[in-house]
Amino acid sequence: MKKLFKITFPLTLINLLLISGIVGQDNQGFSAPLTPSIFSTVEHQKIFLSWNNIAESSIDSLTGYADFEGYRIYRSTDGGETWGGADDRLYDYNGNFIGWRPYIQFDLSAEEDMEFCMDSNGCENGGITRGESISGPDPMNPRVNLGNNTGLRHSFIDSSVFDGIDYTYVITAYDMGLRTYTIEYTDDDDDGIYIADTVWAASNPNHVLGTDESGYKSMESPMGSSEADKNVVVATPGYYASNVWFPDLNDVDTLFVEQPYTIGTGGKTYAIVDRYELTDELLKFEIQADLGDDAVEFMACENPLIYVYEIDNVEMQTPVSISASYETSELTQAEIDSLIDFPGVTENGGTLFIPEYKIITPAGEISNRMSGVKFNFENMPAVVPNEVPIDGYYWSGDTAFSIYTLKGFKALRGIFEYKDQTAYNRRLNFDYLIEFFDTPRGDTVANSSCQSFPTVLPFRIKNLTTGKKVNLTHRDWGVLGVLPPNYELGAFDCMWTRNEEITFKYDTLETANGLEAINTFFLKIDIPVYDIIGDSLAWSATRTYMKNDVVYYKAMMWLSKEDVIGEEPTAEFYDLDGDGENDNPWTPYYPWNDGDSLIIRTGKFFTDGDSWIVDMSLLGRKQEVTESKLKNIKVVPNPYLSRSGFQETTGERRLRFTQLPTKCRITVYTVTGELVTVIDHEDDYESNEWWNLQTGKNHDGPVIVPGLYIFVVEADGLEHIGKFAVVR
Repeated sequence: MKKLFKITFPLTLINLLLISGIVGQDNQGFSAPLTPSIFSTVEHQKIFLSWNNIAESSIDSLTGYADFEGYRIYRSTDGGETWGGADDRLYDYNGNFIGWRPYIQFDLSAEEDMEFCMDSNGCENGGITRGESISGPDPMNPRVNLGNNTGLRHSFIDSSVFDGIDYTYVITAYDMGLRTYTIEYTDDDDDGIYIADTVWAASNPNHVLGTDESGYKSMESPMGSSEADKNVVVATPGYYASNVWFPDLNDVDTLFVEQPYTIGTGGKTYAIVDRYELTDELLKFEIQADLGDDAVEFMACENPLIYVYEIDNVEMQTPVSISASYETSELTQAEIDSLIDFPGVTENGGTLFIPEYKIITPAGEISNRMSGVKFNFENMPAVVPNEVPIDGYYWSGDTAFSIYTLKGFKALRGIFEYKDQTAYNRRLNFDYLIEFFDTPRGDTVANSSCQSFPTVLPFRIKNLTTGKKVNLTHRDWGVLGVLPPNYELGAFDCMWTRNEEITFKYDTLETANGLEAINTFFLKIDIPVYDIIGDSLAWSATRTYMKNDVVYYKAMMWLSKEDVIGEEPTAEFYDLDGDGENDNPWTPYYPWNDGDSLIIRTGKFFTDGDSWIVDMSLLGRKQEVTESKLKNIKVVPNPYLSRSGFQETTGERRLRFTQLPTKCRITVYTVTGELVTVIDHEDDYESNEWWNLQTGKNHDGPVIVPGLYIFVVEADGLEHIGKFAVVR
């Protein structure tokens, strides 16, 4: 019996030495991740934060590893003097203050950690991945948390805020630190003699050591000190002007209008990072991508870039600005073909016109700021997912079972998988139609287990993109998908049993070599028999069954075509009287009718030529000022307590008019009608207007006298009258 124990010398003893002050750590030679840029926009009691992903490509200057791990966001309500309460302060083991706990933290999930590429050249061609999950206290600095495998994020909505209060945020990026090795001692022959073995951390494949052979603590990018720093932002939540409209962020298709022949289905997100940079442009977003060596159906999906340019209108889509032009007579055909392939390029009179691109950014990355927004087109993952991402299911049929399938293929408990990474790399941007039959009379396919007796399926599958039927094969391993002796669960019975695997063995596709039969997907359909029939209908050899009775046997449901006693349900065809008719009294029972169908629309890679039109004027579009909107105008706080300290600064005591339209005049009177002040408000987006209550030429006098005040808001020929109080 092998005996084994570990000594985690670099990860525990060094910590003890650190606690006692014997060993110091300055991470000399190691570098923190690059500093991300943060952006904000506000709504009523919400602050939207977003940031770029530049830190994720950081390479440590000493190890050469991409060692990024996550982001930390800190929040202050006093302009950055403090970044939390007393419980948020961090101290070292000697009681020295060393920093703050973050307000919110996002780190790579366990799966993202395992697959995170440590190679600066990328991992598409066998580069090194991290190979271990990083979370919890930093082994080299346990006072610091490396995260809880939340999954990476690039945006955050802070809803724990109050309108009119200034909030300061700082974002930092941090790495995983450096982990080295542990010592394992094993006694293979149980003779009491242990052999030491060095076990290196998977995340340190080059066996990098620190100066004392220990690991190194995680490093964090610097905190900024003012809004001049790109990772610092100050935001004040509040309503947008009452006559300004923005599309719902959860309905991105309202803004990004898909154009015909677009294939890619990846998610699109955007964030307003500077509302005062917003424009009224009509923009076209178009994918430019390369054709891969293994591509099928001429779908160019590799290295997709998003080109954005301004167009004149939705119908013609002619670029507004031209950056360059070329005479075709001076170009080779290869050069002409290359130029024409770029988004928005037009030809007129032998001249090629190249649009002026506002931005070019890779799919899957948060863009730089453009016209006041940042955007991200999230492409399909680089590594084959466990199941095929689904864009939609569409059931057609009148059966009761359609009640279940309206929710999609998952109601059939189906599993749809790519065959392997090689198939996935072909960018299989296809939709499929499954046509169902009430008896096994669909496709006749090869059976890997019953080679002399092929399977007749109760369905047929068609590739809707190519228009061709898909030839299939059947693995007859039963409902459990394992080898016999589980015959009672449908294995080796030479018929399709629910949950048995179907392979899209011959999906006929156009390749660089012409038409080829490609292995593309695995499909399993596990009919929810108990959801429909109940669980008390197991077949019995001693029971008499009447015509149209339904029983459960060998993982399937069976329907009696006549009165039956003692005869075991099978799918076998036999003709006892020689009339050519099947005399088997049993037929498989399926929870669908003949002619029912299901369309599966899969998630698809962005493809060359995919495009969307964005009307930027929708962002902050002006609307009519109405009496109902003016009625929402409020004064905050009301009443105003002269000693409350609300929004106080040196020489200022302020109250706020909120939910104002973009342009209006506010007139304040005493309750006896004496004019106090007139305030003109004009802002394209802001609904707030602050009023300093301190009197005097330089607002250095006392607060206006306590009492009741009337205010009148005038806008577009309408007016709203309200009141507020000032008390001691």
